[in-house]
Amino acid sequence: MNYHILPATDLIKIMAGYIVQCAKKAVSERNRFLVALSGGSMPELLFPALTSEPVFSEINWKAWHVFWADERCVPQVNPESNYYLACKHLFNHVDIPSSRIYTPNTSVGPTEMAALYQLKLQEVFHIKGEELPRFDLLLLGMGEDGHTASLFPNHPLLKEKNRWVAPVFDAPKPPPERITLTLPVINNAHCIIFLITGKNKAAAVKKIILEESAPAPLPAQMVKPVHGELHWFLDENAASELGR
Repeated sequence: MNYHILPATDLIKIMAGYIVQCAKKAVSERNRFLVALSGGSMPELLFPALTSEPVFSEINWKAWHVFWADERCVPQVNPESNYYLACKHLFNHVDIPSSRIYTPNTSVGPTEMAALYQLKLQEVFHIKGEELPRFDLLLLGMGEDGHTASLFPNHPLLKEKNRWVAPVFDAPKPPPERITLTLPVINNAHCIIFLITGKNKAAAVKKIILEESAPAPLPAQMVKPVHGELHWFLDENAASELGR
């Protein structure tokens, strides 16, 4: 695990640089960049840095294939939709082909929505059999309770081994109905980057970083790539209880 603790403005610039390099490596090696986005505060904090110079011109946007780490079961025009936030802060400013933006079907219930999204992953990743999809990059945030994507503390989905995408009916924060990537898929990524800002995250950050062998780990603590890199980008407020 790699930690980057910086003032918020510098943090975003350096994180954007990591994303550029990750995208270039994927395109060089595999001719496309498979990335999963998150919602929360990340779109407003990070995406403007990606769509501004000098970063904007460093990215081959047409090579991007975009997925979601999780999505809320709300219409795509709803401000609580992760797709809506991505459109507002990213897609409206870059030339990613619309056919390479794989948006969950929010017009159906969570169970069907998750099943259809898993089929989409199988199709785009060209997977047959027991293989897991492997994202080039997962961009994750974390709530003050330690949840990430839509995996919440003490939830049965933390033990999910078979499904790649699972429905959530009882998220403890609204809206309650969502879909989420599961830990086996998350931990199969080439690279995972967390962006965590704010004093309200400091207690969870302390537990995750300083109590690595906790008996009941927080969901974000369970993100450990099997064969990939893990980077935590923390502003000074989020890292304020680490004693460094």
